[in-house]
Amino acid sequence: MSGWRQALERAGSNAWLLLIVTMFIWGANAPVIRAAAGEISPMTIVHLRWILVAIAIWFFAPPTLREDWEAVRARPGYLLAMAAMMTASNAMIFTAAQYTTAINLSILQGAGPILLIIGARIAHKTRITPLRAFGVLLSLAGVILLAAGGDVASLKGLTFNIGDLLMLSSVALYSIYILVLRQRPPVSYYSFFCFVALGSLVLSFPLFVWEIAAGLAIWPTWKGVAALVYVGLLTSMIGQLFFMRAVELIGPARAGISQNLPPVIGATLAVIFLGETLAPYHIVSLALVIGGIWISERLGRA
Repeated sequence: MSGWRQALERAGSNAWLLLIVTMFIWGANAPVIRAAAGEISPMTIVHLRWILVAIAIWFFAPPTLREDWEAVRARPGYLLAMAAMMTASNAMIFTAAQYTTAINLSILQGAGPILLIIGARIAHKTRITPLRAFGVLLSLAGVILLAAGGDVASLKGLTFNIGDLLMLSSVALYSIYILVLRQRPPVSYYSFFCFVALGSLVLSFPLFVWEIAAGLAIWPTWKGVAALVYVGLLTSMIGQLFFMRAVELIGPARAGISQNLPPVIGATLAVIFLGETLAPYHIVSLALVIGGIWISERLGRA
């Protein structure tokens, strides 16, 4: 048994292992949501996902949660801001998908790592070497190629609407969330996530009530329930915990570059599980993204 514990502790100290698992979870998020389109409404899934997380917290809360609350409640403004950013970012993503195209969403999602590196420079004085900047741009080029379906000429007709603005705002909010994780109270990342999740549960309730009152709610079908469980337990909890731990280990700028992977992973999973055709641009896009991450992480740190 001790051998299993040691293995888990080693895994929990390997930032890139945590990031790879997280990116696969987040990469599969888009196909899951796409399969459940029309099976559950945006604010319903936003609120119910946090109910699932709260139930999981009830059973798996860290033993120090009560003691950690003393440190967290001394900074109520910080906790409220983090929960608000998490809730707003979630709500914007699901709402944006109702108004904009997949190509726009993918491109705007790829802006996350760039915003993180710029934000890390402003907030933490993190140095941006030319190679690190080149690595970020290279991986972003891979995301854009994927979003364009291999036809870069299609980007000429790109236009922005309310959905694009919502997605860009979501990416910006989550980038800020990652950057200010370092300023969290002196508690474990697991305890802090529990408090943010419970705060998000409270803050998302008015959005849920509004959707019902407006007659826009779609109660989940079985597909919707499956998507809800995935988004609630894997995307919202396991992925968040792993990513927070990785940020704690290597910092927001280095961890953030991995956020270019989910679009590529999502496309690959769509080929495997949804029967979509694998095109040459998928392979080129994957090479650009992984190559950009490697350059930024290995060469750009020098």
